[in-house]
Amino acid sequence: FQTLGSELDNENRVHMDIDTFLRRHYADLSEQLEFWMEKYDHDLEAKQQELNNLKATHASDLAHLQDLARQYSEFEAVVIEDRLEREAERKRLEQEELELRCTVKIQAWWRGVMVRRGLGQYKAPKKAKKGKKGKKAKKGGKKKK
Repeated sequence: FQTLGSELDNENRVHMDIDTFLRRHYADLSEQLEFWMEKYDHDLEAKQQELNNLKATHASDLAHLQDLARQYSEFEAVVIEDRLEREAERKRLEQEELELRCTVKIQAWWRGVMVRRGLGQYKAPKKAKKGKKGKKAKKGGKKKK
């Protein structure tokens, strides 16, 4: 019986040691579980906040991008309008220059015609006549100009 009693005592002691170990291990695992659940909740909340911030930043950036696109299209319209105005001004100046050259050519041609034909201010000066000698004009003759 003694051996049986000592084996029983030994088994009870081993059982108590195992029970104590398992209870401690269960308590450690419970603490770890609680730690990891809190960490999960904390990390999830932080990531959710980060996601919300990113969404807000994205919305703000998108609004800014749309504003910049609108400004760009307005500026582009102004640039195109200015370019068209400068092109029209350049064509107008070219036309004026062409008209001026043509006017000068026409005036030079007309002046040449006047000079060659001796008209207007380009007439040959009249020769001064010496006094009249009392010559009688012929009747029916040619008249002097």
